[in-house]
Amino acid sequence: MSEKRKMIIDCDPGTDDSVCILMALTHPDVELLGITTESGNLTADKTAANALRILEYMDRGDIPVAQGMMHPMLREYPKDPYSHGEDGLGNHFFPEPKLKISEKSPAQMIVDAVLENPGEVTLVCTSCLTNVAVAFMSRPEIIPLIKEIYHIGGAYGITEYAFRNATGDNPMSEWNIFVDPEAARIVYESDVKLTSIGLDIAFNPEAVNISEETLEKLRGIGNRQAKYALEIIDYIDGNNSIEEEGIFINGPIDTTAMCCFLNPEIMTDVREIHVAIDCGGPLTRGMTIWDRRDHFRWEHLPKIRTVFAVDGEKYQETFYQALGGT
Repeated sequence: MSEKRKMIIDCDPGTDDSVCILMALTHPDVELLGITTESGNLTADKTAANALRILEYMDRGDIPVAQGMMHPMLREYPKDPYSHGEDGLGNHFFPEPKLKISEKSPAQMIVDAVLENPGEVTLVCTSCLTNVAVAFMSRPEIIPLIKEIYHIGGAYGITEYAFRNATGDNPMSEWNIFVDPEAARIVYESDVKLTSIGLDIAFNPEAVNISEETLEKLRGIGNRQAKYALEIIDYIDGNNSIEEEGIFINGPIDTTAMCCFLNPEIMTDVREIHVAIDCGGPLTRGMTIWDRRDHFRWEHLPKIRTVFAVDGEKYQETFYQALGGT
């Protein structure tokens, strides 16, 4: 058997992020080195506490959790319009965690893991990128030593779902970029190997809705992670699925990034594109601007890899298997 793949989750649990943590904890081919939390869906004190709650739920106190800053790099924390419940975990109301936060900062946790395992650590980022940007600014020598970053981020206009379901607080942005576009710009312009999964894919119901067949299979597993995932899916379906507004996603959308990491064959079309991140005015702050012109294209804009299409059946199969299915 091959060695396990080393990863850090940079996240803001959050309903969908919490399912990503479960998948990383239980997948047989993954070694979760740590969890770094952001101020995204909730402020970092709450997201760190929720990460600890999930670890306690799974009896995995061996995984360190580092708490990030209480705000983005250059502005106040904006409130997420998406509903994660009163507790951020779909109203599970777990008790206060007994596990403690790591003494390391998120940036230090990332730097140490990469330097100790050069070329082996993947970051699966399901939130804004404040922690990663701080790590890159403090120790830029780690950038070429990172194996890869998978980031749920951006809205590119590849499919109609990108801007119909824009999640940032303006018509053109996605939440994870909108929260801290300055941090996203640092990471996206760093030349790190980055694969972005935008709303074009993560909010495409044809690709990432969890089918009734998969739900029934999950019910048959009977373990605690499948039980929790089903409860989160039920919460999302009941609280964030607004069909008349074009939002009808029952899947925890951040798991798209986790599934792409676990099984890259899910990504059936990945392309390099030139992208700039707008850090400016209220209408477009956090917009991922893809220069797709045939003529006069700005070749100096940074290049990233972006997912244009996924195999929906493979996504669901990977989602099921990561929660204990066979």
